[in-house]
Amino acid sequence: MISNLRYLIILVFISSCGIMHNVPLSQKPNSFDKPNISNSFVDQNGNFYPDNWRKTYGSPPSNGKRDAYSLMKIAADKGITDELTGFEVKKLREFKERVKTKKRVFVFVHGFNANNEEVNESYGYIQKLIKVNAKDDEIVRFYWDGLWTSNPFAGAKIWFTATSFSQMAGEFGLRRVLNTISNKDVYIISHSRGASVVLSALAEPHFNEKFVKDIKEIHNVDVENAKELLENKNRITCIMLAPAIGLADFKSQEAGNDSFCTISPQVKKMHITINNTDKMLKKFFGFFADKFNPTDLGYKDNVYNELVKQYTCFDKTDFSGMESHAFNSYIRSPKFKTMLKANGIALAK
Repeated sequence: MISNLRYLIILVFISSCGIMHNVPLSQKPNSFDKPNISNSFVDQNGNFYPDNWRKTYGSPPSNGKRDAYSLMKIAADKGITDELTGFEVKKLREFKERVKTKKRVFVFVHGFNANNEEVNESYGYIQKLIKVNAKDDEIVRFYWDGLWTSNPFAGAKIWFTATSFSQMAGEFGLRRVLNTISNKDVYIISHSRGASVVLSALAEPHFNEKFVKDIKEIHNVDVENAKELLENKNRITCIMLAPAIGLADFKSQEAGNDSFCTISPQVKKMHITINNTDKMLKKFFGFFADKFNPTDLGYKDNVYNELVKQYTCFDKTDFSGMESHAFNSYIRSPKFKTMLKANGIALAK
């Protein structure tokens, strides 16, 4: 009994080591690259990293804890919240002006437990895969704090923390990006828990009361003051690869667990993948897929079958047979190309 307890304590300690916040490599992470690339990088609460951020905000500790670090927390402690919010307003205004004359906007959203090098490789592949016109199309490379680790014992610990980070990144980060876009064809390609980022931007995510209280007291972020998604006459298509979300993510925060949330009429299509051999989505055993922050939308048909009763925008493509959950594996599948074509996205030759 004592030896088992000792083993458990050691395992918990090991799983807490080497968990990193996903922070920018660049000191100007929210920037524009010629000819048509916009980089958008938010922290765990959806705040945009300012220029030369490390000098003012330092680096987060290597433990992945929720309460240890955030831009707004540090800004509030230093009395520079106006400086941070002023930067965000400025960058969003610049982005709005940049895409004003564009016809299409492509947004890439990665999943959890992914470092910048891996994400950049995936984003770069998609950029080369699709046919874009630099004059008419803008590509947004969206980055959020899904944490990451090379420690095999820490994956589960990352998952439980990253789930709330994804919702905040969507509601306070991606939603503000989308609110600057008007009357355009918007294609959002997400992977894994990136689906939660997308859904949280398009609808109202559900947070428990303790989280709402803690995030306000510790990080100076008021969840209840989040801006709504503006009805800007966009035509939004979501392609969700290996969506690590479940039925609960579509439940209305206001109406309670028995009602489904309202999705903006701007959303014309949610095209998901189903893969009953994806080890991460099945949480290795399968019967855990609908528990512990569900991942079963991308794992099996039953959630999809429930959602199509409520929403007319859903479509699916079966990826079963592929065991990998990796972003790079999904986008390199021939079926991904088929999904792109089915949604009117031409491929580069």
